[in-house]
Amino acid sequence: MSMKKIMLAVLAAAALAGCGGNKDKAQAFVESSGMTKQYTSMVETASSGYASRYPMLEHEQIRNVVRENIDPDDLKGMVVEIYANHFNNEELDLLTRANQHPEQAMTIILSSKKGRDLAEKFMAVQSTLAKDMRDAMADSDEAIIDALDDLKDQAQG
Repeated sequence: MSMKKIMLAVLAAAALAGCGGNKDKAQAFVESSGMTKQYTSMVETASSGYASRYPMLEHEQIRNVVRENIDPDDLKGMVVEIYANHFNNEELDLLTRANQHPEQAMTIILSSKKGRDLAEKFMAVQSTLAKDMRDAMADSDEAIIDALDDLKDQAQG
C-alpha cells in the first residue's frame, strides 16, 4: 500500500467517524509533540539500516535517498488525521498542554480519572500509530532500495 493510499484510507475513516477531534487541534498537538525531531530520528535509523547493506555509499547519500522517499508532510498529515479521529477537542487540548509543559505533564494528565483514562487511550492510539508508521516505512522500502541500487551501480562504474 502506498503512502497516498494510506492517507486516503485514514481520511475516509476520519470522514466516516465524523465525531473525531478538530483537525486544527490535532495539528497543534502534533506540532507540540516534536514531530520534526521524530522524523529526523526515523530518517537516521532507516539510513543506518540501509548503510550496512550499502557500505560503498556515503551515509549522506543514503540519508538523502531516505528523505526523498519518506515525505515528512505525508507522515505528519497521517498523524494529524489519526489523532483527530481518535481524540475529541478537550482531549487534544489536554494533550497539547501536557506537551507544552513537560515538567507538569504527569500532573496534568494523571490528576483526574479522565486524565488517567486519556493516558490509557493515548497509549492504545500510539500502538496504532506506530504500526501505521512502520507500514508507511515498509511501503517506501522498495523505492529506497531501487534508488540505492542505482547509486551502488554508479559507484561501481
